[in-house]
Amino acid sequence: MILKNIRVIFSVLLFFYFSSCAKKVQPDTVHNVNSSGTSELSEVSDSFNSGSVDEFADLGAPINDTLDDGLSLRDPTLSSFNDESATRPFEPVLFGFDQYNIQASERAKISRIADYMKTNPSARLLIEGYCDWKGTPDYNKSLGDRRAKTVKEYLTDLGCEENRIEVISIGDELATPNASSEIARLDRRATFVVSE
Repeated sequence: MILKNIRVIFSVLLFFYFSSCAKKVQPDTVHNVNSSGTSELSEVSDSFNSGSVDEFADLGAPINDTLDDGLSLRDPTLSSFNDESATRPFEPVLFGFDQYNIQASERAKISRIADYMKTNPSARLLIEGYCDWKGTPDYNKSLGDRRAKTVKEYLTDLGCEENRIEVISIGDELATPNASSEIARLDRRATFVVSE
């Protein structure tokens, strides 16, 4: 009888032990993280803000905190892309609200840029990171920088030479103040300038 009770207790303990083990998740990469540095929204990122309605544009007050990553951002006038030969031949890559992960629907755009860079060895690329009007200027500068750097890292993963790609954050400098949902959605982007 005592042996039977011990087996029952042991079985119950094993059940609780194994049921409480954490589920393994895929490792975070720069391609599936949000602005807090975690992938908590990565499972829904492929459908996030994919329609014409911005799920977060009308929620609450603007973002007022900071990413606190100590980034020092370059002055856009220092870029070597200020010449007249620079063009913008590629579609912008769009991002979700407060996100810098690359959604699956946007990856084909980056693949086309990678193909171009590989077949044009003299081409150089500037990636500009933009944000919508919500948030403080410092926060948006940092978020724009993370968006641009994420795209650059994805391009280098696809085989592009890192030394031919520059990044800059525009942040919310060109964002439409108090924009509608659709315009705010389009303000959250990375754009591309090509120079030969």
